[in-house]
Amino acid sequence: MRQTNTIRNRFTRALRSHYTPTGDQPSPSRLMDTELCLYLLETVAAGQTAHGVPALLDGYRALWDAVPGPPADATVRLANARALLWRSQRPYGWDELLRAYRSAPETVRGYHLDPLGRPVRRQCSVATNRWAWYEQLLTEPLPFAATGVRFAAPGQYRMSSTARGQGVTVPDNLPPAPAPALHDLAVRTRAPIEVTWQELVKTARGMDAADLEAGRSSHRWEERLQDVTLQIRLADHTFGDAATLCIDRILHMVGMVSVGKSTLVTILTTWAAQHDLRITIVVGDNSAALRMAHELSRYDGVVAAPVMGQNRTRHAERLHRLQPPAPGRLVPSEPYGFELVSTACPLDAVRDKATPLEVREAPCQHLIETDPDAPVDGWRDGTRRTCPLWHRCQRHEAARRLVTANVWIATPWSLVHTPVPGPLSHEQMRYLEAAWRRSDLFLVDEADQVQANLDEMFASAQVLLGPSQEAWIDEIGARVAEKLRATGRAPVRSRQIRRFTTALNQARSAADIIYQLLQRDRARAGKPVLKWLDPDYFTAWTLFNSLATDWAGYTAAKGRRPDPGWDNDPLYKLLREQFNAFIDDPTGAAGEVAGGLATLAEAQLSDTEEERREDAVRQWLTELSDQELVEGRKVAPAELDRNVWRLELAIAVAVMAHRLNLMLAIWPEVAAELDMFDTLPAEVRRPPSDLAVVVPESPMGNVLGFQYVEDETNRRDGQMGEFRFFRYTGVGRALLVGLPDLFPADGPGPNVLLLSGTSWAGTSPRYHIDVPVEAILRPSPQKLAAISETTFTLDIQHQGERSTPIWVSGRYGEERASALRQIVAALTQPGAGPGRPNRLERERAALPPGRQKVMLLVGSYAEARTVTNELLRRKSSWEGQVRCLIGDDELETGWDDGHLLRRGDVADFGTDDAWLLVAPILAVERGHNILNNDGVAAIGAAFFLVRPHPRPKDLSYVTQRINQYALEQLRPHPLDDDCPAHERLVGAGSRRRRVAQRQWRRLLHAMVAYSQLGTDERQRVAWTQLVTIWQVVGRLLRGGQAAKVYFCDAAFAPLTARRSDTDTDLDDASTSLLHGMREVLTPYFEPNGVNTDRHLVQALYQPLYRALTNMGDR
Repeated sequence: MRQTNTIRNRFTRALRSHYTPTGDQPSPSRLMDTELCLYLLETVAAGQTAHGVPALLDGYRALWDAVPGPPADATVRLANARALLWRSQRPYGWDELLRAYRSAPETVRGYHLDPLGRPVRRQCSVATNRWAWYEQLLTEPLPFAATGVRFAAPGQYRMSSTARGQGVTVPDNLPPAPAPALHDLAVRTRAPIEVTWQELVKTARGMDAADLEAGRSSHRWEERLQDVTLQIRLADHTFGDAATLCIDRILHMVGMVSVGKSTLVTILTTWAAQHDLRITIVVGDNSAALRMAHELSRYDGVVAAPVMGQNRTRHAERLHRLQPPAPGRLVPSEPYGFELVSTACPLDAVRDKATPLEVREAPCQHLIETDPDAPVDGWRDGTRRTCPLWHRCQRHEAARRLVTANVWIATPWSLVHTPVPGPLSHEQMRYLEAAWRRSDLFLVDEADQVQANLDEMFASAQVLLGPSQEAWIDEIGARVAEKLRATGRAPVRSRQIRRFTTALNQARSAADIIYQLLQRDRARAGKPVLKWLDPDYFTAWTLFNSLATDWAGYTAAKGRRPDPGWDNDPLYKLLREQFNAFIDDPTGAAGEVAGGLATLAEAQLSDTEEERREDAVRQWLTELSDQELVEGRKVAPAELDRNVWRLELAIAVAVMAHRLNLMLAIWPEVAAELDMFDTLPAEVRRPPSDLAVVVPESPMGNVLGFQYVEDETNRRDGQMGEFRFFRYTGVGRALLVGLPDLFPADGPGPNVLLLSGTSWAGTSPRYHIDVPVEAILRPSPQKLAAISETTFTLDIQHQGERSTPIWVSGRYGEERASALRQIVAALTQPGAGPGRPNRLERERAALPPGRQKVMLLVGSYAEARTVTNELLRRKSSWEGQVRCLIGDDELETGWDDGHLLRRGDVADFGTDDAWLLVAPILAVERGHNILNNDGVAAIGAAFFLVRPHPRPKDLSYVTQRINQYALEQLRPHPLDDDCPAHERLVGAGSRRRRVAQRQWRRLLHAMVAYSQLGTDERQRVAWTQLVTIWQVVGRLLRGGQAAKVYFCDAAFAPLTARRSDTDTDLDDASTSLLHGMREVLTPYFEPNGVNTDRHLVQALYQPLYRALTNMGDR
């Protein structure tokens, strides 16, 4: 977290005796922010109107598109300005600031605006050093805020980490703390990293020798590295063999799935650590980080440590589940990582209480000294102290180990969300900032998946209400109620729990009223409320803005602005001001209009009679219409009934939004109190603002809103739709592709190596990384030839005597589960011949020895259970031969769950006695090797029982598409010459935002249903699902093996599934995903193709293209 209080305080002191703001005049601090914006404009875009400032602060390149010859340090100035002035980046917010600035006396202002709105510097007699201060703020590295850690001295304290502030006495005989070792977070001087392939082979040979000497099983590092070839892009865009790997700033390297990219990561890390370089590796989860830290630290010169999140209980439980003890033993045979996930609290041992603290209650930095003479209330406002045992505490061993480690291993979440502990650093920062400053090299494995993770952190969506099992308010209500019931409501002693449950109950009440209002509106002529809601998204602000516009007498056709002058109309501005006050506090607002709305909101939450609630709104609006709110003007709703119904809905949405924001803000504390960390998806939590300012804002402006979506079929059945919440606060993937340049004022960043088998993925909005590929890892010709024998077969299953094709995709709930059971019935139907083997048994018998295992792929863990249960119901003789994959955190441990296999243990399937694995597609998409005793893929065949596809109204797909579009906007887009010279900057910013708004709304309107998409969007979906399918198949290719893949869902080829002897319709790319996958690859495999990426695509996807081209139909 950066701080600028030093200069801000100087400015405030300089104005203190000259300026006392009144009315709408800005505070000294806000005046300084506005003036700093104008100084930025003057120094990078002189001559441009002040209204162009937001275009400098949104993270895009309007400056370079609009203004000739920006200064060389413009990137640094803009980056610092975004960190300081992010609140000023929205156009309407900036206009308000500018108006307030101009209302301040000229004697304290550094600028006035000329007739064209351009800032002109004035001679200042107050705060005359302001120009030097502004220059310093914009051109020098911004200091981090101090941690200010102070350790608790002996005495009595309360622990603010506990609900009731339990007391503890810090004794005076504790052993003295060791001299603390702090992080060295000075920015490293980085140079390009060059290493010859032979040096890496030599390192691998040394690692093999170390394994042999220690008696460890051989990893065959040298053999595995020698089995791949490094190639780099040449001038003609072909790829040629290279003897040296060079990473300069950022290198995007790809290799066919299963080629050995993780092998290169391990060997390159070892080489780098042995050459005094510092490395950060980004992996998929904490368990992988712990395992990799343990394995890397075995080798000379490597000190590896994981960057852990703060959920200690979850980490410890998961590690225990992933390392179960052998029969008859208390601990695993080769344990790792347990010393880094300790939940012990040494200070708890000196308490005189018999009941130990909960894991989450450890007072690491939450001790507040108590004064016996002070009032009891308000003790939590005291200064927090750190436990004097912190530097000896086992709980913080992982964090302390990072201080001396030369290899950090982190997840995207731990980098972005986890702060560096105060006792280890004098400066407040996130681990991403710390890693950026101290690393010579970032290694990002499975970079395309990391990109998707980062997108989700900054653009999250969650179903709040509706028939879906994902509906969070319904789910959280049930789970909190159950938790409180099971604990005898003991947690309500916590003030935060009481606040949360009250907010939850009121949010649910508001949500119920919203549904009631929408249901009643279905019966009204013209549906005046349902049609009023923007089908894309709406907020309390947009709803009340629409009411203010109407009541002030300005009306417009849907989708168009009202007549000019509406936004400066005194009545509109008063209504807008009052509505804003109400939105900020729906049940506590004051004011002539806002207070009345707050009274209506209270009645809405307490009155059970809907007619009485509606009458109260009608009476209030009627009385308001009789008053002159401004001189000579009264509220004039166009139609009373319509406005009453709409106002009721707007009030309920405002209450819902306010309570939801409160719930999300305090959820981390509530989750800790109730031990319910996993109840809210991590992606919905707010990303830290200090990192949000280093990525571009969303191209159409940051969005926080609601969406009401109805399904046509459900509507006909009388069901209501889904009510969704989404927040879009920036382009998360920019953290990845812009990693070397995240903090320009701090100097050049680390070198970055991006690795994946599918990070070049055509037009896929999810997986394609917008960094040119410059290097490839190629498998040996022998392995490539073997992998190329992979076959795809369309194997649509039918119900009964091959009469009715079975569709799974496109169905939901019990219909989908029933379809899966029907597919299981078809696959287990006895066949012909001796023993009458069924389809799966015949497939198993046809596989080569050592690889006679089969995987059935479904859409979720719940579906995996459905299929497994049906398999065992139909084939009880298969007991012990079937494994069902479950999540790492599932807790079932019943006597009959021997067939369950945790995702983290999926490698065990390669060598156990079972031969059939049922797994969700995304759970085995990447990151796990399932090998037999010969070290090659144990699974020989895979059956896709479902077609992977985004849900039709999937907001994650929309945000990935708009993020893909956002990165395209970071390329040059010169402005037309017909724009007035002084308005070029504001014109470039407005143009980009306007076009992006159209793109956003187009994507929100679109139904992501494969057969209904236009060619461009359909091909993007095909590329995305191509990656998913090929990554799963990659689990079957390890060690240079071929796979047999079968597609059983009729949705893979709907026309083929329906075809009869007289029906000649054939599937093509517009109807079949498999044909669509082949279509997007074909241009790169044409004999006379000219696409410059054809050599790259052939290296990545040649076996896939061959399998699709030769695909048979059973």
